[in-house]
Amino acid sequence: MWYNRSMFRKLSRNIYLPVFLIALFLILFVDIFSAVMITKTLQSTFVSVGKSRVSRALDSCELYINSVSASTYNLSQSGVLIEELTNSRDVSLTSLLDNTCNYSLNMNGVCAYSAGGKVYTSSGISAVPSLEELRGCEGISAFLAGDADSFISFRTTCIADIYGNVSYPDKMGVITCCQRVRGEKGETVGYLFADVLPSNLYDLFLEREQLDGAWAFITFGEEYFDYGGNAAHEDLLRGGHRGYFKYEAAADDDRFALTVFESTAPYGRRLAVLIGVLLAVSAVLAAAAYFAAMGTAKSVTKRLDRLEEKMSAQELPSLPPADMGAPPAVKEEQKHK
Repeated sequence: MWYNRSMFRKLSRNIYLPVFLIALFLILFVDIFSAVMITKTLQSTFVSVGKSRVSRALDSCELYINSVSASTYNLSQSGVLIEELTNSRDVSLTSLLDNTCNYSLNMNGVCAYSAGGKVYTSSGISAVPSLEELRGCEGISAFLAGDADSFISFRTTCIADIYGNVSYPDKMGVITCCQRVRGEKGETVGYLFADVLPSNLYDLFLEREQLDGAWAFITFGEEYFDYGGNAAHEDLLRGGHRGYFKYEAAADDDRFALTVFESTAPYGRRLAVLIGVLLAVSAVLAAAAYFAAMGTAKSVTKRLDRLEEKMSAQELPSLPPADMGAPPAVKEEQKHK
């Protein structure tokens, strides 16, 4: 009687290997599916949160500007202001304008212009553009020529040279709440121009929304206000923003918009951690599947293993390889026949 000693080992392998490979395939399938879902979900979460933060930032900017506009309107109702702009008696309006700035805490400077072009300014602002120079700005020109009571100007030209007794570059721009001042009969006696430096808005929402590692642009038309070195990253605004999430929000009346580019690095780090955890869990599952497959194979071949031990104890000859033909005794018997 002959038996093949490797037969049982092959049987065991033929049992555990398919089981293990099937389990491994399922683990890999779940890994790929989970990785895709994690990537999409995490990115969607980052984008959703980013858009929400930028939307809140825009609301803060609008509230800030509207607050200045309301204070400017209240100032335009001052009898002292109306009297001086109407009669030009050379009464100083600096104290009145300063009180408005200090009360609002949102204005960087206020200028009052009589209908004839006489200029009155608050403290700390100087070298202001004349009324004629302001007419060179398209929006302000339309406001001065029209009959609207208020207008908000976003510009980087016709700006005072000094704010807070410090030289101010034009490229940083200014936001001006323009208010028509009317006399007792409703006639125009002058104008108020309350200036807000865009840096106030940038500081407000960048700190409040904690937009670290982000580049922000307050845009109006094709222009934007320079702040914090964002000019060096203008290419992001012009179309290329690889490596950044882009969030946009526009004012209801489209006067201006806020665009923020936030680095994808935090997203990448969190994604790497989640994928790493997924792979670690998968490695543990793969190891568990291997041992489970081996256990299953051993449970199936347990009886055959005992049979092999008995055959080995009886020292039965092994079955020769097929290519060597029949055993010698059989060959000798065939020869005699």
